[in-house]
Parts: sequence; structure tokens; C-alpha cells
Amino acid sequence: MPRKTGLTPAKKREAILRLLRREETGAKIARRYGISEQTLYRYRDAFLEHGLSGLRTGGAGNGEAARIKELERALAERDQVIGELTIANRILKKTAES
Repeated sequence: MPRKTGLTPAKKREAILRLLRREETGAKIARRYGISEQTLYRYRDAFLEHGLSGLRTGGAGNGEAARIKELERALAERDQVIGELTIANRILKKTAES
């Protein structure tokens, strides 16, 4: 499990902007903020892909992914109810015809 750095999104952004501006090397910036160089580059990638919200959620839009998963679950439930009602409706039609 990854270790939490304790950096706020603002501190992460500050480190990333230093890296993107090439103010210092990635190794120096990482040391300054107490993170590994790999973590710094992971933050950069998340920031470039998702903006500041990527830093708040840990990258890849975890909040958005959770919302999508919840909506998919709700949709699956509705599909099941619709299927059950369709079957019940067909049974009622057949018994009414008899």
C-alpha cells in the first residue's frame, strides 16, 4: 500500500510547477518536499492529465470513477426491475387472453 506523503494539493502543485519550470532538478525538488522522485513524477502526470482535481483525488479521477461506478450500479438495478416488470406484463397478457 502506498505511503501517504502528507502534502497538501497546494504543496503538490507548487512542487510540480517548480519541476515544469525547470527551476531545479526533479531530485532536488523531491528532496525539498520529502517525497521520492518517482512520486514527484507521478504527481506531475496526474496533474497534467486531470489538473488540480487529480492531485486532490490521488490521480485518475477517483471521485469521478466512484460516481460512475455508483451510477452503473443504479442503472443495473433499474434494468433488472424493468426486466421483471416486462416478464410480469407478458404473463398477465397471456392469462388475460386465455
